[in-house]
Amino acid sequence: MFLSLFGSFTQLAQPPSIVALQDPPVYSGKLPSFRFFSSFSPPTSGGCKPRVAFYVYSSFLSTISLLPRFFDRGDVIALDQFTPDGFFNPSTTRFSIINSYSTKGRLNNTRSVSPEVVFLGSSTPTLTLGDLNIHHPTSDPLRAFTEDEIATSVPYFDRVPEVGFSLLNTPGVFTRFSMSHIGRPGVIDLAFAFPLLAPYFSELSDPLPSTGSDHIPILLRFEAPLFLAPPLSPNWALSDWTALEDSLKTTVIPPPPPIPTTRSLDIWFKTNLDRVTAQFALHTPLKRVTYRSKPWWTDLLSLLRRAYKSALRSSKRDRHDSSLLASARAARSAYFKAIKKAKREHWSSFLATATPQSVWTAKKFAVGRPPPCFP
Repeated sequence: MFLSLFGSFTQLAQPPSIVALQDPPVYSGKLPSFRFFSSFSPPTSGGCKPRVAFYVYSSFLSTISLLPRFFDRGDVIALDQFTPDGFFNPSTTRFSIINSYSTKGRLNNTRSVSPEVVFLGSSTPTLTLGDLNIHHPTSDPLRAFTEDEIATSVPYFDRVPEVGFSLLNTPGVFTRFSMSHIGRPGVIDLAFAFPLLAPYFSELSDPLPSTGSDHIPILLRFEAPLFLAPPLSPNWALSDWTALEDSLKTTVIPPPPPIPTTRSLDIWFKTNLDRVTAQFALHTPLKRVTYRSKPWWTDLLSLLRRAYKSALRSSKRDRHDSSLLASARAARSAYFKAIKKAKREHWSSFLATATPQSVWTAKKFAVGRPPPCFP
């Protein structure tokens, strides 16, 4: 069934970055290997086998620092991830996942993994998931519950709001279907998000086919929210300072009220401030600075880039025309040479105008920052 699970990833637009398994197959004390995935599981001894495991996609693993965290047991594991560029926004540099597989405990109405183990208070965005083997009205509102089911699940769902977690499952959407005709379906594969992670939760779905297990594969998707475009700001470098100076000289500011009140003084100040700022807005164009904005970009580079993209599309339409291919290569060479020249000229201009306050910024650009370390 696990081979079927990993084989079904070809039906997705891209493989999942992290796969969390409960009760994985273990042969000779080792997890099975799957191409393009690296596995992590708790260390075990005394003939016990790990009950949980993570598989991390290789391309995702190459972009982060990862530290498995163990709990001196085989049924719980955590992955602490770090990247200086941020996961969902630049400030979210850390992200943790706790994976657990809970079975019947030694005492009545208990499970092997207690709620205090999987629901930890933390300042790090945390996702807690796994097969907790509990039934509760919050996750399965239409189920007819027994007293034992309620008594077993209440400590977990009481703990969830205490530490700030929230349930990600859609209530009533089953995650397990019994292989026998007398068993009832249930919602026992649960996922909970810490408040710092909840805003990035996109969807919980089951797009993959059955793998032969009584549990269905669940896909959790987290994405950065769509932010509004940054506001326009004045482009002071292109201001017409000569015309602006003449305009300001002709602007007459009347004296304040002779016996001012708070309201009259506010009105006088706002009215005249709007008159002055209107002159600046009239002679200063606007710009929208984004993370893609480059201070060295020029109109010439825009033209060269447009010419290169046009030549590249033409060469792809007719790959047998050597003249189109040569034209695309020439346009590409001219475009990238112009980029290097623009960067060089901008850097020289920046150094020539450096001040005692900006010289350390120049040093940081030249030397670079030290490589990030996992804290």
